[in-house]
Amino acid sequence: MKELDDVASRGEDYLTRQQRALAEAVVAGAGDRSFRLAEHLAAEGGVRRSDILAATSLFLAYRAFRDGKTDEAKRFMTRLREQDRDSIKLVRHLVRLEAARAKGWLPKAQYDELLSYAWREKRFDLVLRAGKIESRDVASTGSWAELERKYNPLLT
Repeated sequence: MKELDDVASRGEDYLTRQQRALAEAVVAGAGDRSFRLAEHLAAEGGVRRSDILAATSLFLAYRAFRDGKTDEAKRFMTRLREQDRDSIKLVRHLVRLEAARAKGWLPKAQYDELLSYAWREKRFDLVLRAGKIESRDVASTGSWAELERKYNPLLT
């Protein structure tokens, strides 16, 4: 039994290293490497392929957008559009939720949309996490909001 535990922990360490490598590749803006690592994690790590590719695409688009590389950002947003619609929705809500957790609030329209999504999809983990942030009657601002406004037509 100990041998099985050792094998499982080695596999976990391997997946953790792969996740870290993916995060580093995305931060560096290494698109091809990021997608290879995402595909690998989907195959090895029990992560839904479309979910991880959607997240990778969105984060690479954000990185390119923030760096002023609009053609590259558009290319990554187009890649995002190729993913499953449910994955796109999930990733957008997760990004909004994490941004809101960092600042403590979310614009009311996005907050309501997040809660509606979470209840509809029976994602009670998101409902609980959203309950810890404040809803404010303000417009969305910042670079994530600008990215959404500029490239949202690509997603519809």
